[in-house]
Amino acid sequence: MPKNVHNRKSAFTLIELLVVIAIIAILAAILFPVFAQAREKARAISCLSNLKQAGLAYAMYTQDYDETTPIQRAYDNLKQGTGGPYWYVLLQPYVKNWGLMVCPDRTATTTKTGVNYPTAVNGRLLGYGYNDGWISDSSLGLTLQTTIPDPLNPGGTVSARPGRSIAGIQAPADTVAFGDTYDTPGYSIAMDNLLGGSDAPTTTKGLRHNGNLNFVFVDGHAKIIHMQVGKYSNGYIVTRPSNEVDGQKWCYDPNATPDASFGGPGDGYPIVSATATCQEAVHDYYTGSWTLIP
Repeated sequence: MPKNVHNRKSAFTLIELLVVIAIIAILAAILFPVFAQAREKARAISCLSNLKQAGLAYAMYTQDYDETTPIQRAYDNLKQGTGGPYWYVLLQPYVKNWGLMVCPDRTATTTKTGVNYPTAVNGRLLGYGYNDGWISDSSLGLTLQTTIPDPLNPGGTVSARPGRSIAGIQAPADTVAFGDTYDTPGYSIAMDNLLGGSDAPTTTKGLRHNGNLNFVFVDGHAKIIHMQVGKYSNGYIVTRPSNEVDGQKWCYDPNATPDASFGGPGDGYPIVSATATCQEAVHDYYTGSWTLIP
């Protein structure tokens, strides 16, 4: 008696199995980048949330201190003190959370110690830098370049970068205060400093948050500014916002000129003149002295 053909077991053929594997591989190739982008977006949102909270602390600080922005960094001979008055130290009484100073997308670590490397962040490098000008050391941002009596050497003086009166800032709600940076240990967002850390990228596509860096403004609000990486005519690899209008947000006053102590292009700064206004210095980055690196 012949066997019932319906009792025969079926199985995948080799061709069918290969087709299934190919489909899975195609789906993985499509979905994995999507998942990676979703994770990156989540980190960028977390970063922006950090800065929004830090921005509220910044606004409270300026109100408590006669509407004056914080000092950028400690006096020169106090820089290595454990509690030096760096701007991010001054905000801590208002937030009591060092985690807000760490960008989730900056994973670089260090074994160094001191005020530039707070122990509270467990070796992580801070993620955010201060606006000391479109070009560093120029006084075109939120800090002054000055000397004061040396607190450790009676009769002497010491370099300092005190904050600026908000009354002297032309548009506080449209002037960047601090935000995403790779700079270490100065933690600056000047165009020639923002890529100053060992983990900094050398291309636009390498920027964290897909180039959409987060910044706090003087009035305390935070938002995204799309940034680019490029090479200045003197060979420096530097950043800039993707449009000139956003670049002007680094100027406390578009018509301000650098401090008299500023060396200008002769000292290697990416600027055409030691006396150029902030508006002119920004404009130069968009008119030929700067070349985009995708």
